[in-house]
Amino acid sequence: MQKLNRPGAGKRVDMVNGNPVKAIVLFAVPLLLGNILQQLYNTVDSIVVGNLVGSEALAAVGTSGPIIHLMIAFFMGISAGASIMVSQAVGGGNHERLGRIVHTILTLALMCGAALGVLGVAVTPVLLRLLNTPQDVFAMAAEYMRVSLMGIVTVMLFNVINGILQGMGDSKTPLYILMICSAMNVVLDLVFVAWFGMAVAGVAWATVISQLMSVLFGLMRLSRRDTGVRVHVRQLRIDHAEMLAILKLGVPTGLQQSLNSVGNILVQSVINSFGAVIMAANIAVIKLDSFCTMPMMTFTTAVTVFTGQNIGAKKTDRAMRGMRIGLVLSVSLSLLISLFLVWAGPVLLRLFTQDAAVVAAGMDKIRIIAPFYFCMGVFGIVAGVIRGSGQTLAPMLIGVTTMFLGRVPVAFLLSKRIGANGIHWSLSIQWGAEAVIILAYYLLYYRQKLLRRTELT
Repeated sequence: MQKLNRPGAGKRVDMVNGNPVKAIVLFAVPLLLGNILQQLYNTVDSIVVGNLVGSEALAAVGTSGPIIHLMIAFFMGISAGASIMVSQAVGGGNHERLGRIVHTILTLALMCGAALGVLGVAVTPVLLRLLNTPQDVFAMAAEYMRVSLMGIVTVMLFNVINGILQGMGDSKTPLYILMICSAMNVVLDLVFVAWFGMAVAGVAWATVISQLMSVLFGLMRLSRRDTGVRVHVRQLRIDHAEMLAILKLGVPTGLQQSLNSVGNILVQSVINSFGAVIMAANIAVIKLDSFCTMPMMTFTTAVTVFTGQNIGAKKTDRAMRGMRIGLVLSVSLSLLISLFLVWAGPVLLRLFTQDAAVVAAGMDKIRIIAPFYFCMGVFGIVAGVIRGSGQTLAPMLIGVTTMFLGRVPVAFLLSKRIGANGIHWSLSIQWGAEAVIILAYYLLYYRQKLLRRTELT
């Protein structure tokens, strides 16, 4: 077996040696900045259409989101499984296996992306009708979805490349790529909408073009010798043994993301029944929420990679220490962010729309969900350690159970009693349940399993 040089040179962070706090933070900071830039893709879309086109266009972009996410959710879970395998291969120094994993997951992304693009464009009207999309936003939503789905292969490829680099311990390269492509997206949004008058189709095309450039830059980076694996078109093939290993890790996460997307679509259908104002308010808060929860999600990714590499290096005790560090960092940040969002919410919402009714409805949601951000942080960190150590089934079962026995029925029931706020409470209830259940699972069972692994190694 050919050995892979330990991370530490170049852009990679050494996860298996040295101060674990420093390693997690050094990895997380560029990752956080990169995630912020990536989120700017769709957020700028919403800001541009909300201010230059109108609230109906903002609602159209928002109602398309859950469907597009459903299209890619399962494969994103498979990609997450590949990222865990990359981190373990890097931690264990297995260069040959790393190459097989990378080329296999890239090939799968190309095949699945092309198939989903064709299927998605064909069924767009059907999916929008199932969502009870109002007639005043239906045409714009369909137009936005069709363009987005035509370029869905670029979204899948970039997320795969991003996951490969992160699994290697490199969070700087995705940041540099996204800095360039986010700026490109902003410029293209303004050109297509303000200059050419393309409305929602313009922001969709801007995102697709920017994502394509991100893919090209990412492939250029993976083709360099110092990555430990060089991507070649002629080597793009599926290694069946590695594919089975990827599926074993990735299918539970993929199922969780897919089923959560189904749950979100069911909830979106309830939101749509309240009309364009609530729809627009919901999408504006979702965009803000995606930024506010990003630090917690970033530390989740960092702890997952940290765990994977240290499990690969047979340093289980160090992996468990990483979880404690991640919890302190994630929960502390989540509490500060919650206070900030409640305080600055009205100003931030006006970035998307000047409609006072939309701003008021958005603040109703913020006041309900923001205090529960720390629960998301707890679930993410503990789930990250469990996934990084190679167990992806338990987090999936917890996430799916709290969605379909918690959020979905609560959203339907409370919305009939207290209106749209009942939908928002369903999300907070789900986050709280996830945190309690996964903590109990870890403390009562999984921690002992990791300790036994430490004794064996």
